[in-house]
Amino acid sequence: MTANLPEKLTRQSGGPLKKYLLRVVGSEKIGRLILHEAVTMFVSPIPGALGLALRRLFFPLLIGDCGRGVAFSRGIVLRCPSRLSVGDGTMIDDRVFFDIKSSEASLALGARNQIMHAVHFETGYEGNITLGDDCFIGAFAILNGHGGIKIGNNVLIAGHCHIVAGNHRFEDPSVPITAQGIDSQGITIEDDVWLGAGVKVLDGITIGRGSIISAGAVVNRDVPPLSIMAGVPARFLRKRGEGPIPADGQAAPS
Repeated sequence: MTANLPEKLTRQSGGPLKKYLLRVVGSEKIGRLILHEAVTMFVSPIPGALGLALRRLFFPLLIGDCGRGVAFSRGIVLRCPSRLSVGDGTMIDDRVFFDIKSSEASLALGARNQIMHAVHFETGYEGNITLGDDCFIGAFAILNGHGGIKIGNNVLIAGHCHIVAGNHRFEDPSVPITAQGIDSQGITIEDDVWLGAGVKVLDGITIGRGSIISAGAVVNRDVPPLSIMAGVPARFLRKRGEGPIPADGQAAPS
């Protein structure tokens, strides 16, 4: 991270309006502020087919790159929306939160994705999140992309999952944890992965192609392709296509 970027945005002179422009609008131009306020205040909350049509017309004026046939439900929160791109045919449900923290961060959604109710994307001040094509993200999932999150195609992420690409440093007990900075390595989730409800994926992890992570598991190490994992921390059960899970659930990797 560029030194003191959060402090630049939160402690700079100029008052709350300037902070709002940089942190939410993503630009210091007054014209951009007026457009952002008009769209989010008058268009975003409208229900029904009329709201859907108006958002399809006006949201692309805010978003950096918007494909064809994108459906925006009501109550969507857009921060620094010029750093957001959305691919063709993606559907975004009510109350989805695009928390792009600065003009140094970015968020890219591919084509034909389904983003369900109240999913929260949070990039960090210089992080990025990329989602491939034909993916599903369930309600109330949280993606923290401080160190970067890269998700492939045909990925299923169930509700209440939490994908966290970063960790607070804490080695010095004489300094508040909030002042010690963050370490981040990034997370990669390859094609055709299924994360069950409530899965937690920690920083520095790669989940290999075609893997399945059982509901409630905590993934704290890399997952080989086609693996079925479960537990806290997640442990290997078997490879897909190699027969049923043993009754004792204690299969070891081959």
